Amino acid sequence: MLLQPIGVVRPGIKVLIRLEAYEEHGKVVCLLHTLSGEIKLGPKAWLKAVRDEIWKLENIARNADCAEMRIEGRDWSRVLMGLGFLPWPEGDGFGLRKVL
Repeated sequence: MLLQPIGVVRPGIKVLIRLEAYEEHGKVVCLLHTLSGEIKLGPKAWLKAVRDEIWKLENIARNADCAEMRIEGRDWSRVLMGLGFLPWPEGDGFGLRKVL
């Protein structure tokens, strides 16, 4: 089930995020389904902005009763390093997962 789209608009950022919640092995999992738009910031500001928004997405996933958050589609490991995400081998090869 796709959750309500999340729009993020702030200076240098205009993106739309879609999360998908589904049941797997008796628990609800939240997958970052789609991320589209632009982030026009320098490297350090970009990294901070993405990490700030990931925290918000984790809270949305928790409120949707998700036990785990998953992200795939590119190598997010350097961006999300230190935030509790671990490799998700069953994903697309770049996937990460975090128990919420």
